[in-house]
Amino acid sequence: MMTDSWWISTVDHRISTALIFFLLLFLLGNHRKRRPAFPLRMAGALFSMCFASWCIRYIIDTHLVGLTQQGMGYSLHILVMSLLYWGCYTFCYRVSVAEQAYFNLLALTIFKLAWNTFKMGSSATSVAQLPSVWSRYSITGSLVSYVVYIAVCVLACAIHRRFVKNYPSGSPGRSMLVTVFVFMGCQMILEFCGHVFTADNQAIFLYYLCALMYTTINYVVLLAIAQLNYYRQDNEDMHNFIKNKMQYYQMSHDGIISLQIKCHDLKHQIAAIRSEAGKASFDKYIARLEDSINEYSTVVDCGNETINVVLTEKNILCSTCGVKFSYIIDGTLFDFMSEMEIYSLFGNALDNALENCSKVSDHEKRVISLKAAAHGEMVVLHVENFFDDELNMVDGMPVTTKNGSGHGFGLRSIQEIAEKYGGVASVQADHHIFKLTVFMKPRRA
Repeated sequence: MMTDSWWISTVDHRISTALIFFLLLFLLGNHRKRRPAFPLRMAGALFSMCFASWCIRYIIDTHLVGLTQQGMGYSLHILVMSLLYWGCYTFCYRVSVAEQAYFNLLALTIFKLAWNTFKMGSSATSVAQLPSVWSRYSITGSLVSYVVYIAVCVLACAIHRRFVKNYPSGSPGRSMLVTVFVFMGCQMILEFCGHVFTADNQAIFLYYLCALMYTTINYVVLLAIAQLNYYRQDNEDMHNFIKNKMQYYQMSHDGIISLQIKCHDLKHQIAAIRSEAGKASFDKYIARLEDSINEYSTVVDCGNETINVVLTEKNILCSTCGVKFSYIIDGTLFDFMSEMEIYSLFGNALDNALENCSKVSDHEKRVISLKAAAHGEMVVLHVENFFDDELNMVDGMPVTTKNGSGHGFGLRSIQEIAEKYGGVASVQADHHIFKLTVFMKPRRA
């Protein structure tokens, strides 16, 4: 018959750590890409962790004497189990090395959260001399401990999924490696201290209380690391998006100048041919050709060379798509902005307008209007266009329906530029008319 002492000393005491790590292996990898033969891999991971934990605890219980030796043994045990979890996670899921390091730290931290929570509750009842089922030397107490472990692990993983949007990817940087060594080193020291410097119930309670507070701080730090990584990656994507836009418009500048020169030469050639031809049909053909050339030879001159490039290109695109494009603008009002900011502001505003307007079924409503003027100390840019599709508005801005990297950055980029210059970007979408208004306060040298 299974007795309390046999269960605790031979089974629970030696494999409980492995069971908690296995639970975390499933919970923290639930949404990751699984490797082939996943059930067999998970079974192998469970066996290897239980076997390693049982063997190490057996050696500690039977061959190590004295508090110092046992404390070092328990520290080694937590290190081996953490590294074994790392290997099992890599064995079961397809993740980058940086993700492996991050999830290894997260699993170790949540494991200690669950462990310290139960131990603190158990020691608190002992200090208060209260009867409870938290006793570590009973099967009932063992089952209660597993309920606490599962509850803490599930809650911690749920909070992590709720607040963390992205994880470190690629190769682990120096900061990540330093974090791994520091976290694991501190946990080993705590494990050693927990078995050497806890002589009475009150000392045990204070130790587990401090250990729980420290582990909670570690958990919050890991959440912050993941969030900072998300914002850093998002910022890099935004920067690359704006940089690519600028390079595109810089290349368009050379193309527009070259096209303008060729159109100018063609006009003179057509004039010479028309004076010699004298045939009505040929004259009509030449007239149509001249009208076609005029569409591409219209170069905007608003007083700002960068804005000229953007408006000229969009004017050509509008003509090609059958969209009427009108603009009233004094480009000198935007001299306080950099070229990159101008490309991003005007390019994104007109790209969104042209994309929506070109889908309008009524060709008479394929119209884009751009106006820019000074109002007191503010410079105001206003763009209007018709649209047919339904817009999903979130926090006053439409949410993109396109997939892929870079999509949805256009209006966000406009917002950031407006806020940089002490202004705001607002959107209105009423009666199938989309209105984008950008307020900015110039900062001049």
